[in-house]
Formats: sequence, structure tokens, C-alpha cells
Amino acid sequence: MTTHRSAPSVGLIIMASAFMIMSLTDGVAKILAEEMPPGEVAWARFFFQSILTAPLVVALSGWWSLIPHRPAANALRGVILAAATAMFFVGLKKIPLADSVAIFFVMPFLLTILSVVVDGERVGWRRWTAIVIGFAGALLVVQPSFNEFGLFALFPAGAATCLAFFMLLSRRLRTTGSAMALQAFASLTATMTLAALLLVGSLAGVPEFTLVVPTFGQLCLLIGMGAFAALGHSLMMVALRYATAAVLGPTQYAQIFSATAFGYVVFGNFPDAGQWIGIAIIIVCGIYVFWREARARSNG
Repeated sequence: MTTHRSAPSVGLIIMASAFMIMSLTDGVAKILAEEMPPGEVAWARFFFQSILTAPLVVALSGWWSLIPHRPAANALRGVILAAATAMFFVGLKKIPLADSVAIFFVMPFLLTILSVVVDGERVGWRRWTAIVIGFAGALLVVQPSFNEFGLFALFPAGAATCLAFFMLLSRRLRTTGSAMALQAFASLTATMTLAALLLVGSLAGVPEFTLVVPTFGQLCLLIGMGAFAALGHSLMMVALRYATAAVLGPTQYAQIFSATAFGYVVFGNFPDAGQWIGIAIIIVCGIYVFWREARARSNG
């Protein structure tokens, strides 16, 4: 397949667009999570995303491309992804969208720590300093929500922890198949995992994981949410043809601003001055960690 690494600016634009589209996914999820069980919303997100994505993968690479070379490890990716999404959506039920997204972006810091603990990666004092300052910024964002909503404010952080494990595992499996095929398999596995959780939750009477029949309007939003997710992930794959992941990674912070705009227009939520300081700290430290990691890998 021909790549276009000579045009990284195109990749940056496409990737930034993808993350802004993912903000629409999260925004619709928040609308739904306030009306429906968040676990069901998370299941629908992957169910409709899989319906839209899997046929494309099959058309491009055949049925067998949906079965990765290491199915057990890739299935674990899907389970972790399901846990991350479910925790994030449960948090969205109470927490403002911009706050949830900002807290979620401690993930690069957690991934760096896991890389040290699990893979033995060497991290210098500059990155450790950025990580500590980044977590301090996250505390500025999470404190008002924690004071108002209690433990619900920690769900986005739990989701970020799960996604850090997901990304660490993804690094190890990146050579076992195409990125789109691996994403499709992860979505299918996440769909089945969340379906099982909904069955258990419905039988046990857990409100966040009790299956309900959506209204027609809710069904339309559920389908739209899955479509946004499928489009966003597809654009990410396209962007990676134009630039490396190290170059494109910092564009994820565009999602904070689009989430803030969506949250203000739809829900009337807007971060206060202290939270904006925390968001700025997270963004600056996150970009610095991305830059230092890219530099370390290029030198290694």
C-alpha cells in the first residue's frame, strides 16, 4: 500500500478532524447516558460501529482478516476496551463532558508509567517531571467534579487507566495484522463483552447495566453515535498514511476544545478558571511527553 509520509500536514488535519468527530460520539453518549443505562449505551456504540466497520474490512481483506494471528491477546484488547468505554460512559452520566475528556487525557502519562513498569523503558527526569505536573493539572480539573459528584468523577480516570493498558497491549500486537482489522476485532469483542455484562446486570438489577428498550429517538441517536465512532476511527487510519503516530498523537487534544464547545452548547457546562488552568497543564505536559517519547524512539 502506498503511503504519503511527505504530507504530514494533511495527516494532522485528518487526525484532528477524527478526534473532533469522536467528541460528537462522546457528546451523544452523554445525552443518552443521562436517559438510559450507560452500559447499554456503551454496548450500542460498539454494536453499531461493528456493523458499519466489519463489512468494510471484509470487503478489503476478506473474512479471515477479522480473525487476528493472536486471537486470545486481541480478545483481551477488546475486553479492556469495553471496560474503558463502560467506565467513561458511566462517568458521563454525571460529569460535564469537557471535564470527563480532560481527565481522560491523563492516559499518555499512565501509558508512560506502564511502559517503565512492564516493558522496562527508560524515562528521564524531564518526562517524569512532565508526568507529575500533568497529574497535578488533572487534580485541578477533577476536584470541583469530585466535590459535587463524588466517586463518579473518578470513572474517567479509571477509563484512562484501562485505555493505557489497551495501548500497551496494542503496541505489542501492532505487527499481527492491519490496524483496521485489529480495530474491527476489538470492537466485535467489546460488543460481546458488554452484551454479557448487560445480561448479568439485568439479572442482578444493576441500574447502569440493565437493558431497556430505547425509544425511536434514542435508537436514532445510538445509531448515529456508532456511525460517528466508525467514521472517526476510519479517519484515524487514513491519517496514519500521511504521518507517524508520534507526529499525530498530540492532535488528540483538539478533542478537549470540541468537547467543551459541545458541552457548552448542549448542556450549558463550561470549565471554570481553575479547570482551564488544569486543562492547559494537561495539554502542555501531554504534548511534551509525546515529543520526548518520539525523540527517544528515534534516537534508539
